[in-house]
Amino acid sequence: MTAAAVLFATVGSPDGPPAAALKCGASTLIGRLLDQLASLGVENAWVVTRPEWHGDIEAATAQAGLSVELRSSASTAEDMRAVDEIASATRRPLVIGSGDILTQREVLAGLLADPRVVSGILTRNKRVRDSWTSRTRAERGRLVSAGSPYHRVRKPTGYFLGLIKIDQRDRASLVSASRKLAELTEAGLPPRWEEEFEHLRQTWRLGLVRSAAGTGADQQPGERSEGHEQDAQQGAALLNEDEDEDPVDLDSVEDVVLDPESERLLARRTDMARRDPVPLLLVGLVRSQVHLTNSYLRELYWSRPLSAEGVERSMERMEGYDEDRVLLDSAVKGSDGFFTTFFVSPYSKYIARWAARRGWTPNGVTVLSLALGIVAAALFATGTREGLIAGAVMLQASFTFDCVDGQLARYTRTFSKLGSWLDSVFDRAKEYVAYAGLAIGAAIGFGIDVWPLAAAAFALQTVRHAVDFSFASARHHVLSTLPALPLDQPEDRLLTERQPEGASPQAEETALPAARATLLNRLGRGGAALSRALERRSVTRWPKKIIVLPIGERMALISVTAAVWNPQVTFIALLVWGSLALLYQLTGRTMRTVAA
Repeated sequence: MTAAAVLFATVGSPDGPPAAALKCGASTLIGRLLDQLASLGVENAWVVTRPEWHGDIEAATAQAGLSVELRSSASTAEDMRAVDEIASATRRPLVIGSGDILTQREVLAGLLADPRVVSGILTRNKRVRDSWTSRTRAERGRLVSAGSPYHRVRKPTGYFLGLIKIDQRDRASLVSASRKLAELTEAGLPPRWEEEFEHLRQTWRLGLVRSAAGTGADQQPGERSEGHEQDAQQGAALLNEDEDEDPVDLDSVEDVVLDPESERLLARRTDMARRDPVPLLLVGLVRSQVHLTNSYLRELYWSRPLSAEGVERSMERMEGYDEDRVLLDSAVKGSDGFFTTFFVSPYSKYIARWAARRGWTPNGVTVLSLALGIVAAALFATGTREGLIAGAVMLQASFTFDCVDGQLARYTRTFSKLGSWLDSVFDRAKEYVAYAGLAIGAAIGFGIDVWPLAAAAFALQTVRHAVDFSFASARHHVLSTLPALPLDQPEDRLLTERQPEGASPQAEETALPAARATLLNRLGRGGAALSRALERRSVTRWPKKIIVLPIGERMALISVTAAVWNPQVTFIALLVWGSLALLYQLTGRTMRTVAA
């Protein structure tokens, strides 16, 4: 990918110089990041920094492996003006982010080199140890809400890790968003932003108060365990609770006296939040309705050390990573079904690595999987016990390589639209060819006419696919038609008229229309809440995945019933379990729809 980058070196370190200029091995944080970007096709970069740090950043980027232009900026408004000017002048994709990030090259490759991420962000669904991050919420793979020190996120699903990729098609939206933000911050921050920031700062203080209260008997108040720097952020978990939660009372927190170390941490967090423009720019993009997707960190390493000690600690942790093992583990889909996760992926990922080292392509593996599926169908068609057993084994081999093609694509980052289409079409083809082979085998070997059952199983599976695709399409349509929220509004939902002075933020939120207060709506909300609760524990999450009879479970069901019994039992099992799965799907889709 040929692209350009805009990095911000606007956050200071405890010693005074910008954090981006901190030494990192033989280079600096920003120099290392620039070299990594250069290796991924970024040809030139602009670095925006404060005027007093111009010399520090110039020295820190002098040995970078790409062309670097420095821009001095004295405020958030000037930061946004710089983005406006750069985006208006370039005709290439842009990478925008913080210049003090320490991570592995493969993390950046996941964002920059993955063609599925046209415009997107680097994110993680859990907080990152020892680093302060802002919240995000995604729906159906699309970012629908982003947080900043001045904007809250309800029901967050992830944490923003400071890097944004903007495709050329979204450049105009980037220009528009940066201009609006520049105008909003030109004469100082809007009053409602200041109120929101003060509320957020109090939650950080509350987190430090609770941390101090939990200090162990052998630990002095001024001492902190490793990871304590995140305690201020953990206090922010009290923000953005579900609307039916009691709001946090922060009125008396300001009067609590913190120890000097905690006060220092709070001051650093406050200063960083004020100086870092990247989360604010992300809010502008989301509220300009730019379609942003997530590139997940998975188990790779990322940090924002912000101090010399933090850089040293982060480098030690990163050096202990077996990057190839982490990449291999990350090649396995986190959303796979029970059978695939526990009975296929533990060994198929090693086949994917073996294939990668021999130059195999994902599309080639997909074709191999189809060929094995056809062989399985031919063995089923013999109608003999040996043929059914051999067909069952061959069908499992076919499914294994069906998993390998995706894992190989993720491991080598060789994705394509053709590959995605082939994988989808061939998956259906293998399954339906197996149905035909079983029906032929039942007639030849058992004298049973199961063609009506085979046709019913085919129709049922087709209906299930249609339900899935139509629901996903409808959700995407709804997301694309959501109204844009004003940038000066801290809340991430539509509001009624402005609240009176002194009223709580919750009083400002739109009341539910009367139609949504129906029994059906309450049932839908209750069902959706129950579904989310069941996802939190593996003991309940896996049964939820099994009941919908995903492809791994279907292939296992076909193989076991065909090898042990006969094709008639196979089709009856598929119809019974598939019908229950369809009923479960329809119930869940209906409850989600009426709860919306």
